[in-house]
Amino acid sequence: MQPDDQLQRLIDDCYAAFEPYPRPHAMHASPLRDPVALLKTLSSAPLRELTGEQIGPYAGYAITTVGDIDDYKHFLPRILDQAVQERQWTGVEPPVIAQRLKRAKWLTWPGHEQAAIRALFAGAWSQVLQEDPDEEDADSWLCGIGCLDLDLAAMLAKWLAAPSVNAALQLASFMQTGAEFVFENDAIERSFWSHVDEVKIHQMRRWLLSPPVHQLVLLARGRVAPSRLWLIDKALEALASFGPARLH
Repeated sequence: MQPDDQLQRLIDDCYAAFEPYPRPHAMHASPLRDPVALLKTLSSAPLRELTGEQIGPYAGYAITTVGDIDDYKHFLPRILDQAVQERQWTGVEPPVIAQRLKRAKWLTWPGHEQAAIRALFAGAWSQVLQEDPDEEDADSWLCGIGCLDLDLAAMLAKWLAAPSVNAALQLASFMQTGAEFVFENDAIERSFWSHVDEVKIHQMRRWLLSPPVHQLVLLARGRVAPSRLWLIDKALEALASFGPARLH
């Protein structure tokens, strides 16, 4: 999505927060990787100008099989930038970034670095709620927020309070995509949601089955274009299939 002025400022804040970490001159890597070739590609343009094709492969390998935490901190602003604007690579998906951050013990990082990341995720969430689900999905950012153990309750409250039709459509879309993983009892089968702890999973289940959520979907029937009514109807069917029995 194209960031609005507020979200762009949050992206810029991330670049500023991690500016002290220089571009690495060498990176350790698994024998399965080619760190020399990766670093050559990563050094072929200024950080802010690296394309998805240039930074995407590294983002997928980072910390797990290529490079260390300081390397990741250097490239993190551009990875977050790509997560907002062009998520064509696995490594720039918000839940994957969240997994990398947890692996890097990001809660031990300096406070201003943590604050920049928290603000970026919250800001991206605020904007994605205003986007058409055919263009951007709320699922990925919400899952990332859950993975990072950010204030999930506040994000869900923001969803219910969002006045736009797109926020309702995002909820209807989520009922048919991410919600199915949230209600999956086998944690291994939850896709990206498998990295969200059980407390947050149960919090999501209770919220999805709450009367305000059901009411928001119902009210959306009178607000959306006729061509989108099928999405609302499918969401209501999904809600009925989840039911209270699937809270456990």
